[in-house]
Amino acid sequence: FKGEPLTPQRLKILRGRQISLIPQSVTSLNPLLRVGLQVARAAQLGGIARKDVPTTVRQAFTRYLLPEEVMGWYPFQLSGGMARRVLTATATVGKADLIIADEPTSGLDPVAIREALGHLRELADTGKAVLLITHDIEAALQIADMITVFCAGSTVEVARAEDYNFPDQLRHPYTKALWASLPINGFISTGLPPGRISPAAGCSFHHCCNDQNSDCCRNIPDLKSSAKGWVRCHHA
Repeated sequence: FKGEPLTPQRLKILRGRQISLIPQSVTSLNPLLRVGLQVARAAQLGGIARKDVPTTVRQAFTRYLLPEEVMGWYPFQLSGGMARRVLTATATVGKADLIIADEPTSGLDPVAIREALGHLRELADTGKAVLLITHDIEAALQIADMITVFCAGSTVEVARAEDYNFPDQLRHPYTKALWASLPINGFISTGLPPGRISPAAGCSFHHCCNDQNSDCCRNIPDLKSSAKGWVRCHHA
């Protein structure tokens, strides 16, 4: 992080201050504290001056379409979508330079999704780094600069978001298959999804790939530069 190793000691200093997390599970909220207080604590930890915390918290709740009275509620009083918006507010209310967003739009309605993703894009435009972890490629393409695709736990391709406007520019067979399987692209299936397999078995996608050869099932391809991205494929 910023050119220095992330040792356990350094992580203790950075967490919540320079690196914040939007967790996937809504159970990450403290059940014994009102959610407004939890966001306020995150704001102070994230570098907001004490005198500015109340205003900053109110602005965060407004941004994520949460009525002001929700600040006085406990987590059990929130719907799943409201809890997820509170978690997003908690992670973005401070001055962290890196925001890791783990499925931040799951369970949200389209309006809330646009608001949450729009704010992440705004934060990125100010120079912050945003790492969005999601299964929703369509949502990611609304705000992302680069898309990294994983297959069975391995990075198989890193491509620019605009490459998805021209699917022929996608380089890895799995990325192409994943894109084709989306509802907007016809729900085209390539067979069973890949599971975790032994590294000795070669490419993680070879058993579903139409372009495989003997190298694919024996050797793991290196991640190599391709155009303005990277790809892990013997044939790319």
